Amino acid sequence: MPLRAPRSAIALANTHVPFEKAAAWAGVDTGTRMRGMKASCPMCGADGAFRVYPDHGYCFGERAYVTVVTLLSLVWEMEREDAALKALDKIGYVPVSHAHLWEHAQRQPEVARDMLAEALRTWCAANMPDWQALQFDPAVARQLSRCLGLLPRVRSEQDCDTWLDGCKQAMRLVFPSGSRE
Repeated sequence: MPLRAPRSAIALANTHVPFEKAAAWAGVDTGTRMRGMKASCPMCGADGAFRVYPDHGYCFGERAYVTVVTLLSLVWEMEREDAALKALDKIGYVPVSHAHLWEHAQRQPEVARDMLAEALRTWCAANMPDWQALQFDPAVARQLSRCLGLLPRVRSEQDCDTWLDGCKQAMRLVFPSGSRE
């Protein structure tokens, strides 16, 4: 697989800097609205001709699509590349490096806690008669809730095994006599 060329500062700024933030830096007062807020256009000066959307602006007077960098380079009176670098600096953007990528690749995968909870419920359904009704019994629900409350502490594969084994034992304590266990 061929390596891609690094993205330009202009492309990065247009992607990572929210247009509404750029509009605020440019002094374009808009408020917020999903369909775009009307404002005076910083390019042509027409009142209400400029619409600000979450990812771009549009001047209906000039019929021009406006990106973050286009707007900021005009208002800050600088080259597009310089405006992009300044905008990225203002949001604290740090480019991804090989060290970041390597660190990310070496991290342990996140524990699938929702799958662990499902495994416990499946085990209970297989081992407790009439689980569909009994899971709402106050003692059973309380015990299950206690077990599920411990899930945020599960961080490794060994923790998964320990949690599931311990929760099975805890749920056995609230099984009615006549369970399949």
